[in-house]
Amino acid sequence: MSGNPLKQVNNIYGYVRVSTDEQVKSGISLETQKQQITDFVREKYNREVDQFFADEGVSGTHAVLDRPASRDMTDVIDRHDVVICTRLDRLSRSSSDLLGMIPVLQDIGITLYFCEQFGEMPIVYPDAGRSKGLDAKFDMNSMANQIMLMVLSAVAEIEHATIKDRFAAGKLDWASRGYAIGGSAPYGFRHEEVKTGSKTRKKLVEIPEEQAVLKTIYRLHSRGLGPRKIAKQVNSLHDILPLTHSKVQRILNRKFQGIPSAA
Repeated sequence: MSGNPLKQVNNIYGYVRVSTDEQVKSGISLETQKQQITDFVREKYNREVDQFFADEGVSGTHAVLDRPASRDMTDVIDRHDVVICTRLDRLSRSSSDLLGMIPVLQDIGITLYFCEQFGEMPIVYPDAGRSKGLDAKFDMNSMANQIMLMVLSAVAEIEHATIKDRFAAGKLDWASRGYAIGGSAPYGFRHEEVKTGSKTRKKLVEIPEEQAVLKTIYRLHSRGLGPRKIAKQVNSLHDILPLTHSKVQRILNRKFQGIPSAA
């Protein structure tokens, strides 16, 4: 195929995805992605995007066909359709998933763009690998190009893992300073809102009566008693709402994990 592979264009679809509030705050919200794709289509085709497919709150580590919106998109795309994403990691953070998806789109006859990363160079296009000449195309039959995509996808996976690690480390840091990290307050504590800079956070404040119950639970457990016997003795020793053995087990689990969580 020579010349512009996009002379024959039926429908133009945009695919956008965001997984967390952090991504929204960092400037890659669904609306930001839609605007980038809209601007790209207007400039290149002088027309509008026919339809957007949006996966909100869905991780890029999930397979493309396991996500509601991307699955719907694959049901409607056909030859001479165009699919546009902003970046590789919006479609998938998994290099194996991405490399498995591209040949399928190529066989259908779809043209695929990652407009922020590769500009006007299509990553997938009809009759890829059979064209000659100087067309600006990204030939996925080229081993070098496949390796490059794998590297870019691997970088996206590493970035995702780094974000997760930083988020977890941040939660543990706040927890170590006595702040709640989500959910209801664990047994023995209550939430109290405090100002930390410009934000309001929930501080864990001890409830004396329940702290006394916790000490009894831990003492009895250190003597080798199981959750059922502990619950029975605690209920007889303390004037509290009766604790079940499963509640006692969750309290003990929380202590072993060393992470505050609701019991």
